[in-house]
Amino acid sequence: MRVLRVAHSSLTPALRHRERALARCYPDVDLEVVTTERWREAEVEVDAAPDDLFPVWTARPYLSKHIQLFAYDPRPIIKALQTHRPHLIDLNHEPYSVACAELLTLCGWFAPNVPIVMQTAQNIHHNYPPPFSWFEQRAFRRVAGAYACSETVVEVLRAKGFTKPAPIVPFGVSTEAFRPRPAGSKRSDGPLTIGFVGRMLPGKGLNILAAALEKLKSEEWRLLVVGDGSECKEFEQRLTAAGFSGRAVFTGAINFDLVPAYFHQMDMLVLPTETTKRMREQFGRVLVEAMASGIPVIGSTCGAIPEVIGDAGLVFTEGDADALAGELRRMLSDEYLRARLVVAGLERVKRYSWERVAEKTYELFRQVLKSREATALKRAGAVGNYQLRDDERFGTGYLRS
Repeated sequence: MRVLRVAHSSLTPALRHRERALARCYPDVDLEVVTTERWREAEVEVDAAPDDLFPVWTARPYLSKHIQLFAYDPRPIIKALQTHRPHLIDLNHEPYSVACAELLTLCGWFAPNVPIVMQTAQNIHHNYPPPFSWFEQRAFRRVAGAYACSETVVEVLRAKGFTKPAPIVPFGVSTEAFRPRPAGSKRSDGPLTIGFVGRMLPGKGLNILAAALEKLKSEEWRLLVVGDGSECKEFEQRLTAAGFSGRAVFTGAINFDLVPAYFHQMDMLVLPTETTKRMREQFGRVLVEAMASGIPVIGSTCGAIPEVIGDAGLVFTEGDADALAGELRRMLSDEYLRARLVVAGLERVKRYSWERVAEKTYELFRQVLKSREATALKRAGAVGNYQLRDDERFGTGYLRS
């Protein structure tokens, strides 16, 4: 099965866990990847690097630095289509994006019969203006299936009229990179540490976290903030005004490879995201990273957060600082609760291993290809006594007598 995956942020092996798990677990998949030459990922500029498991093509991004508005240099993509001759194409782009529109056009010209699946994470129902609404409907017509990171994404797809296969294939976590502190190791002495990891953007609930911490002035705690963004300065100023500057540590933007070590400095993780016109938590990857690291989690009711946490953490009503303060107080004061949630999190995170993600992805690929094969066989029966070559059974060829 030759698969070409196009994913703008699959820049380095550390950012290619999805692809690498697929290549490791399914040797029958002949995978090649197209990505950007350089992209700003989690507030850090990252350059593309080769991989030891499969070839990687790089294409320069043009037009914009916005994830939905940029376009690829088409030449590497055309070359990959012509040389790899994939049986299936896997796009990690939203259906309304400029990049998706470009890729569908290129596939129409150079791989017109190849089935396409689309990875999507949009979980807010937007009615886009032209031409983006046209891009979206064209993508819905062209792709053979889509896979979503959470149930909230599937809800939006169905509400927009997408009726093709749309299984949930979540984001995963490397249980090798993210693991509990070694047995016998000791976290630094002092108060328990509350952690926040991620982009500090509007809608991430930092104002709610600050308000909740202000209600815990009499409690002993420290705060570790890993990440950066437009809301960082205001959040830091609010903590300083509340007299918390000595309790908080800000790392700024860091390389993804360094994140696991910071989880080992935390005693709990908070994800206080709020729903806005532009923000609704699509998955909450830091939640599964924390669970895999043996860190109990607290999350809001925004988007997919409750779906991801399940019974392995505490959930509070989004936007409610009093409720968050109450859950933080519970976690800080109850050692048994923390220990119980650590065990529950380590059990729950098994469903988010990259091996499980690869299994679900492979199942979708096989489903799409079998459906294409059945269609080709039906056509063959309708037009006469034909045989199907291997490429034709995968849906990439043509019928011959």
